[in-house]
Amino acid sequence: MQDDQSSHKPRKLRDIEYSLLYETATANLIADFYTPSLEAASEYKRAVGYFTSSWFEEAAAGIAAFANNGGTAKWIISPKLTEDDWAAIEHGDAAKRDPSLYDQMETLVEDLELNLQQDTQNTIAWLIADGLLRIRIAVTGEALGGDFHDKWGIFIDGEDKVAFHGSQNDSRKSLSNYEANSVFISWGSTTDQQRVTQHEDRFDDIWANEKPGVHSFNLPDSISLGIAELRSDDRPYEDPGEKTKLTSPYRWRHQEEAVEAFLETETGLLDMATGTGKTRTSLKIINRLLRDDAIETLVIATRGNDLLNQWSETILDHFSAEEMFLYRQYSSYKELGSYLMNDSDRLDILLTSYANLEDAINGDMSSKLANGLLICDEVHNIGAQGKQEALGGTLDVFPYRLGLSATPFDPYDPERNEFIRDEIGPVVYEFGLKPAIERGILTEFDYTPITYKLSDEDKARQKEQFKKFAGLKQQNPSIPQSQLYIMLSRVRKESEEKLPKFRRHLELNPEILEDAIIFVASKDYGTKVQEIIYDYVDDFHTYYGEDDESKLDEFSTGKLSTLVTSKAISEGIDIQSVRNIILFSAPRSKGTTTQRIGRALRKDPSNPGKKANVIDFVVKSDIEQETVGDTGEDEEMKPPDQERYEWLTGLSKVTQQE
Repeated sequence: MQDDQSSHKPRKLRDIEYSLLYETATANLIADFYTPSLEAASEYKRAVGYFTSSWFEEAAAGIAAFANNGGTAKWIISPKLTEDDWAAIEHGDAAKRDPSLYDQMETLVEDLELNLQQDTQNTIAWLIADGLLRIRIAVTGEALGGDFHDKWGIFIDGEDKVAFHGSQNDSRKSLSNYEANSVFISWGSTTDQQRVTQHEDRFDDIWANEKPGVHSFNLPDSISLGIAELRSDDRPYEDPGEKTKLTSPYRWRHQEEAVEAFLETETGLLDMATGTGKTRTSLKIINRLLRDDAIETLVIATRGNDLLNQWSETILDHFSAEEMFLYRQYSSYKELGSYLMNDSDRLDILLTSYANLEDAINGDMSSKLANGLLICDEVHNIGAQGKQEALGGTLDVFPYRLGLSATPFDPYDPERNEFIRDEIGPVVYEFGLKPAIERGILTEFDYTPITYKLSDEDKARQKEQFKKFAGLKQQNPSIPQSQLYIMLSRVRKESEEKLPKFRRHLELNPEILEDAIIFVASKDYGTKVQEIIYDYVDDFHTYYGEDDESKLDEFSTGKLSTLVTSKAISEGIDIQSVRNIILFSAPRSKGTTTQRIGRALRKDPSNPGKKANVIDFVVKSDIEQETVGDTGEDEEMKPPDQERYEWLTGLSKVTQQE
């Protein structure tokens, strides 16, 4: 009997005989309209003025079928707030940082938990966790001042669309009211087709927050995670695959964990692998502090104009002009004085280089920074000797201090590490490469070590470095071992013995130059590499300190297949399409290498099956022996390339578990 019934279920929207009008007085809107439409649809877009979880209970059968079909849903809902709550909200992006609105959104989790039967609750929770159901909150703009009150939706099956528009909210009570929905089909009259298009266009505009008079924003991840936590161990439908889960708040739940860890201590470091969302996590921290009325100003400091410009775009996208004033003090921007003198009700934000941070602190005569959050991005760069002398003992003027880095500490520079801990704080949250790959936030990768032998000239230069270091050690016994590693690495970075090995590998694997970044130690060495790749690609360019930043943009948009660069692109640049990393230059420290391979480990939503490839050059004798010559002491050390080889080999074996 069940098989016979299932054979009559519509496979496409076009198979359903739709009425022009559905009225609750003469039709069962759930059984006659919603359930068959959900069973046939692969996508559902719904905007509704009032929503309660009871609607899910009523439409449970259709939702289950929709989920089994791998359907994706977008819901725009209006929060239910009192007049006093509305008065407290400054419409626009500021609403998502308003405590009244946030409190109301938290009741959505309680509503789903208390009022749904277990099966329905589990389905909704899994849809949220898998990214199949996404919710945005809508509020009207200043020109309207009332509620977001309209109700309409669109069902899509890949070929056809059905739009409906009426008075019915998504609640159990609306099914017993006198309500009605008018229906328009894309395979109907020209007028019907136009109405379907109009309803979908205005939905999409609101979803993208591009509709005049209406502001929309994502349901906060903390709320989505609260819903996702209501699910059981068993997904009630087929696994939808990576494409939707990659954007699910549940996949990125470590960010909420990091937020809570920082807010508990108020100062400290987030040690998070490249590509796991340090910037987004810091924005969540900002939102929480603003919602709690804990800060009045924000200072973001880092090194490098690329990263500061990226932060500028992020801030302008995250905050409306009505919420904040943005000031910049780096490169040609000279706005520090205006920042320090400004006194307004808006959030004052300063973007500055580490080199100018001292001036900001010394120039703060009105104690403005005493109500602020300091974010130090790529925080390991603040520990350079010059910065220690300039900033030591001054950063505690900020009550909240947040450091961001995939590699905050250098194992060979204890003084730098101590300075960062003293001035910013200890690591309060860690999320490294291994758990990020296992969770599916970063992609798996293959590691291809290409072995080579040092030339007689290289060996002579290396021997000279050992002797030179021994002499330095005699003069200054406290000189760190890291100095020897730096001296040895210079020899290997410039070794020309890697070049013929690379040419032979390229002959067999020319595809490694597609979506590739080649890291070299210097422009001169890069020129030698370019002479090899000329025969394989012509759409490549260099990116050094003096190169036009437009080349980086061209590479990020796919106009260039290969970029030859140095450390200038190592930090903070987000290019998801990169698949191949070629390391002609790889220091002993994991820090720089982590930054560089991280360029290729970012997931690409347009390519869910992406797997990265890391090509490295390793001195053959380094991985065949346990120690190198000694430095005049009993202390032994691993050969310079061995530690990196073992580390990357181990990481390449990590697979996605979640």
